[in-house]
Amino acid sequence: MVDTGATYTILDKRTADEVGAWRIPFEIHLELGDGRIVKASVYAVIVTLEGRTAPTLIACFEGAKSVIGVRTLEDLGLRVDPVSGKLEPVRPSNLAYFY
Repeated sequence: MVDTGATYTILDKRTADEVGAWRIPFEIHLELGDGRIVKASVYAVIVTLEGRTAPTLIACFEGAKSVIGVRTLEDLGLRVDPVSGKLEPVRPSNLAYFY
């Protein structure tokens, strides 16, 4: 599920381990939709979605429910079409911008 209100993609620890994510020695504080603030571990992972593959950062915390955040969409060059709700490309696959 994509959550355009989420900065990071969120996975539970077990799923992060299953997909081969590697932990970065850094923790962040996330504000959840209900206003709670949780401490989350940060991981790097290679993600594939809609035929595109890119490295991205994800966050894991106790009781996490998996969502795809906007950082991952940006890393993949995708966005959510506000009318259809479907993912669409914003740049060619495997191309990042550096201005």
